[in-house]
Formats: sequence, C-alpha cells, structure tokens
Amino acid sequence: MPRHSVPQQPSWLRPRLVVAFVVATAGLVTAVWLPTRNDTADAAERNRRDDGRPSRSLPAFADDFSGRRGSTVDPAKWALRTDRVDNGVQFSESVRNARLDGAGHLVIVLRGEDDGVSTARLYSRSSLRGTTGRVEARIKAPAGAGLKPTFELVAAGRPGGGALNVLAEPVTDDDFHTYAVEWRPGGFVLSVDGARVRQESLPGVDTGQPFRLALTLTVGDDRAEADLPARMVVDAVSFSGADASAEPTAPPTATPPTTAPTTAPTTEPPATTEPPATTEPPATTEPPTTAPTTTPPAATTPPTTPPSSAPAAAAWKPFTDYVAGQRVTFKGAVYQVLETHTSLPGWEPTALPALFKKV
Repeated sequence: MPRHSVPQQPSWLRPRLVVAFVVATAGLVTAVWLPTRNDTADAAERNRRDDGRPSRSLPAFADDFSGRRGSTVDPAKWALRTDRVDNGVQFSESVRNARLDGAGHLVIVLRGEDDGVSTARLYSRSSLRGTTGRVEARIKAPAGAGLKPTFELVAAGRPGGGALNVLAEPVTDDDFHTYAVEWRPGGFVLSVDGARVRQESLPGVDTGQPFRLALTLTVGDDRAEADLPARMVVDAVSFSGADASAEPTAPPTATPPTTAPTTAPTTEPPATTEPPATTEPPATTEPPTTAPTTTPPAATTPPTTPPSSAPAAAAWKPFTDYVAGQRVTFKGAVYQVLETHTSLPGWEPTALPALFKKV
C-alpha cells in the first residue's frame, strides 16, 4: 500500500497530547494538596503521639516554643481541643490557629469564619502538681474589645473543679509581659512583671491538687466588637513545684547539730564560778583569782570550732536530696535551698527560682 494511504492515528492518541494531559493533571492535584499539607501532617503527628498512654503528674514543666516556622507545638507537651462550644467558637488543631513562628514564639490566631470564629486551645498533656509552686508565662496579649486571652490553671481529673486565669488582667501595649502565680497551702498570689496584682483563695482550686495549663484566645460577650483576625503571642511557659509536707521534718534535723555545740560551751564557764567555795579560807583568796583567769581562755576556744565544723557549700548535682536552708554552688555562685526536694537534670539553681535563692 502506498505510504500516503496509511490511515492516520486519532489526534487524541498522539504521544505529545497524552504527556501534556498527564502533566496538567499532576499540577492540579499538587495545587489542591499543598494548602492542606501542614494540617494533615500535623494531625497525623498528633494522632501518632497520642497513643493512649497514661498521663503523668510532673513537678516541673517548661516550653520555649523553639521549632521550625509554621510547625505545630510539641505533641509530647501539648494537646489541642477540636470541638465547638455553644457560642459558635470552633477549637481547631490547624496551624492556621496555632503555630510556631520560628523565632521561639507560639502564635494563637483567632479568626472569623462563616459560621462563627475559630481558634486554638492548648492543654499541657501531663498534669502538674505541687503543694507549693510557681507558674509563669511571658505573653504578648492583643488589644481590642471583645477579645479574651487566657492562661489558666485548670483542675485535672475533676470536671468543674475550678480554674484560675493568670491572664485575667492583661497588659495590652503590644509588648511581652511576665504573668505569674505563686502558691502555698491556703492561697494564691498573682503578679505581672514581678509586681503583685492580687492575692486570693479559690474554693474550687486547691493547692496540691493536680492541674493542667491551658492557653487560648477567644471572644467575650461583646464579640461583635472584636477586630479579627487577632493574635496572642507566647514566648515561654514554665512551672516548678514542690511538696510542702516534707518541709516540717527538715528544719529539726538541721537545727539541733548547729545549736547544741554552740550552747554547751557557753554554759560550762559559769560552772567554773563554783570555786568561790575556796574563798572560805582567807588565805586562799589568791587562787580563785588565778583559776578564773586560766579557765576562761579554755572557754574561748569552743566558739572557734563550730565555724570549722559547719559544712561548706557543695556543688549542685542532679539526683541529690536537698533540704531547706542548705547551700550549694553553681557556676561560681552560692545558692540557698528554699524547698526540700530531690534534684533532677534541668533543675539547676538558675532555672528554678522557686527552689533556690542566690546569696
């Protein structure tokens, strides 16, 4: 058959057209998948880490929110709510609502949606405990009506057990401020940048009960006045606690050894005044004058021994039992132990001001 009479293939079967179709389809799929990549990866990571393991009660907690820009929070430290509440607020685990900025900050974004607002609410994954302790966070709170930034201590394991909002009186000057609460049995003291704000005792929040930390930015009753989107930026969060039940037993063991040696030598010299019994013979008046002069020098030596027997401050070490009042050294400085505890890695004196005081 002549070449010119060979039937030609249909145009839609030509290789160039097939390749162009495949490339166009791949580009469309990529364009749809990329915007949701972070959300899917973050959700998968959280589901992988949330393996149903039992929650622990920790005496210390800290997070400086270091990580890659646009990534989610550390799933070993935080869990995120994913439900909707009655006032139309949708809590989301998406990085659109809670993400790291790559500069050591957590950014919580409150957004307006077609059917309400969306935001993020973070809980510390492990519960925290301490009959005495201190919680603090460095936060930049947004300004504007209708916004409700919160940093809470929420009772763990007791539904409706109470919550304490440390950020109840935020400073909205577009700068970071340190919000803290310290407690001992019977009450809480709230402060901002080291200045006491108020002291209170809450019936639903007990010192010593396990609690969780919670961070969120939501709307108040005047939500219509809120200018959205709004952002709350968190620089760092930390907690250090101790069991106050061990405090009464520690001072008695520390004080007797120091007081007994000092008081005993001071009472012995008065006993040397009994030799006035030698004053009965008139001729023995001179020896009493020499005896008291010879015995007092012996009494002056004991005061020099207690300082030499006092234990010197030892270098701080982890996995060591420390009692209140004891002194340790760390990086060339001397610190006094404020609370009886057993040290762990990361509990250096410079990191836990609730347990150590520089002297």
